[in-house]
Amino acid sequence: MNAFTDLLQLDALGQKTLLDQNELSVLELTDFYIDRIETYNPTLNAVVTKSFELGREQAKKMTTTKGKVKGLPFLIKDLNAVKGIRQTSGSRMLKDFIAPDNDVNVDRFEHAGLIFLGKTNTPELGFLPTTEPLLFGATKNPWDLERSPGGSSGGSAAAVAAGLIPFAHANDGGGSIRIPASACGLFGFKPSRGRMPYPAYMNHFSINHALTRSVRDSAALLDILNGAGDHQLYPAFAPQGNFLEHVHDTPRKLKIAVQYQTDETIDFDMETRKNMENTVQLMKELGHEVVEEMPVIDFPELAKHFIKIWMGSGSTIIKHTGLMVGHEPSYQNLEPLTYDILKYGQDLSALEYEESRVYIQKEAQKILAFFQDVDVWMTPTMNQLPTKLGKDTDPAKDGFQQMMDNMLDYNPFMPIANATGQPAMSVPTHWTNDGLPVGTHFFGRLGEDQLLLQLASQIEQEKPWFHNYQNISDNVLGGR
Repeated sequence: MNAFTDLLQLDALGQKTLLDQNELSVLELTDFYIDRIETYNPTLNAVVTKSFELGREQAKKMTTTKGKVKGLPFLIKDLNAVKGIRQTSGSRMLKDFIAPDNDVNVDRFEHAGLIFLGKTNTPELGFLPTTEPLLFGATKNPWDLERSPGGSSGGSAAAVAAGLIPFAHANDGGGSIRIPASACGLFGFKPSRGRMPYPAYMNHFSINHALTRSVRDSAALLDILNGAGDHQLYPAFAPQGNFLEHVHDTPRKLKIAVQYQTDETIDFDMETRKNMENTVQLMKELGHEVVEEMPVIDFPELAKHFIKIWMGSGSTIIKHTGLMVGHEPSYQNLEPLTYDILKYGQDLSALEYEESRVYIQKEAQKILAFFQDVDVWMTPTMNQLPTKLGKDTDPAKDGFQQMMDNMLDYNPFMPIANATGQPAMSVPTHWTNDGLPVGTHFFGRLGEDQLLLQLASQIEQEKPWFHNYQNISDNVLGGR
């Protein structure tokens, strides 16, 4: 095997095997991906801060690759802090900020021996389902350079899909792992709340994990992040054991609820419907029971209350970010949508916020009760194919309405899992005739992360998607 020729035909753990068998050194692998980033990032704009010399120094000092992912190159989303490296969160307000310390998730990645090669692009403060910050410009979808890779982890998704990195960090407060997973043909898993450390902001909707090409890569990174942070308010789940060790175990026969003909407020394009029909058939062929039902949800009302919480909490993030860097948030240093979020939160009353919080809590309880009778709820990941670049960045559009449009027209299901805390995932199950990926979304019971990963692995084995990635280099980026 020629390791360099065949590297991109392997997932991250496949490349780890080459390191462990001394067919490839950590430094050689690091330099391979530095070259990939240097060659293709000017086209994609996925990596916005490079730490190549730091990565090469880490690689040179690594005397053993013993460890689950030790020695593999990695990218961190620019919302998270890496000590000594610029952290902008996609905002002009933070363009010169150098993080004084790692955050807890980055600490765990570093302790596992991952080699950090830089930071990935994100919309300003992670507020949009597309990745087009004014500070750095748009990240392009490697399947179609006129389309968005999704957001807010769009930089990470584009980098992984195009083979600029084996896998990359991502986080998810309303679909920000799963949206770009679907848009870029990747596996995107949002773990259960209580499975790992979570931030105090965004009403505990947000959680960290990764975007990967394979299910087992995701399971390996989940093992690394698994475990609550210090002094957190939600009780942590007891460890389920080794996620990677059991990821390929065949799941029991599952009762899977499927119903995506919701009402006139939610519509889906033709490719989304085609994908769902095919995936329903696949679930039956895999031996699972499929039932046509779903929780009763008033989507516009749910979106209204979710977005009130999102914008109220987002306003707090903006204020605290300004205090951290010593800059008053203003229309001059914020994008129009971000400034709208700031002002909306300042005008939102405590009563309005609490009414929305209680509404979401009650809806979450109703949805969790639905899982007393079913194991999995299957939906589209997104309503439509990845949006064209520039479509979602109209500065004249009211911020609240823009958020409503995003949730109802693009992303109606994914925020539900952020509200309930359930594990959820987008699995690449369909490619259009034009070569665009489409994901299917799955909710699991709270705490049943392992079962959801096993279902994803079963789908991956039955309908593998890895071979599709070769089309990116050959047809979009021009090959090598």
